[in-house]
Amino acid sequence: MIKLLILVSLISFKAHAKLQVITTTTNLASLAKYIAGDHVEVKSLCLGVQDPHFLEAKPSYIFKLSKADLLISVGAGLEVGWLPLIIQGSRNPKIREGQMRHLVASDFVELLEARPVDISRSQGDVHPEGNPHFMLAPSQSIKVGKAIMDRLVLIDVKNQSTYENNFLTFKNQILEKAKLWKHIKDKKIKVVSYHKTLSYFYEEFGIQNVDVLEPKPGIPPSASHIIGLIHRMKKENVKKIIVENYFDETVAKRIQREIPGIIIEIVPVAVEGSKSVDDLFDLYNYLIKKIGA
Repeated sequence: MIKLLILVSLISFKAHAKLQVITTTTNLASLAKYIAGDHVEVKSLCLGVQDPHFLEAKPSYIFKLSKADLLISVGAGLEVGWLPLIIQGSRNPKIREGQMRHLVASDFVELLEARPVDISRSQGDVHPEGNPHFMLAPSQSIKVGKAIMDRLVLIDVKNQSTYENNFLTFKNQILEKAKLWKHIKDKKIKVVSYHKTLSYFYEEFGIQNVDVLEPKPGIPPSASHIIGLIHRMKKENVKKIIVENYFDETVAKRIQREIPGIIIEIVPVAVEGSKSVDDLFDLYNYLIKKIGA
């Protein structure tokens, strides 16, 4: 009798256990949580204050993926240095790339800054497929959100209506916010950034990224590059330098000393990258306030 009760309890627990969804970034996690609601437990491998290019393949990540019902990655080469190792170590064949339970978000958006395939590491930390930071554009998050909804429905059809309704609510909220945000385009804002993380955000809001502090992605700026950048910023009348919160602001401060009135904005580019950024809406509002003001 006792064994029967234990067996029934285990079956009942399995029937009601939440789907385990693992994402590579907090931006994807925020979106997945919004769409999945209470039916799914979502965890991100990368923290909001970490650079997702250079995450370390820890044993704890392998354990998480071993239990995953769905893996959602950014793609476009962002996680190429560490995610394949974690997937291999997890021994979870369901989430291998190309499988239905591994959703690669970049497959569902049109990527900016695609490069020729015959590039070398001498050109820096480049992404031949295109810029992988598309989640920083609200309109792109809608496309990724629909892909997540569709994949959840395939895996868990009994909760289809919940996923569809939550996605529709998310989409409508983004579209409503867009009406409030559209005035940014009229300001003709010019900025210099540390890295090309915000390319999609800039394109969506008509912000001109005059130059970047890195001469090549992942390569620190040289003295000659900084001197040339100072000259161009003066010529273009650039008033703001935008530095992602996981990069060093030393170079930006050096330029600030040379150009009076320059404002340096240290911004998060991921959910939980700052104490006040708890979800994607917080992130978009934060960026608009700091960059678009």
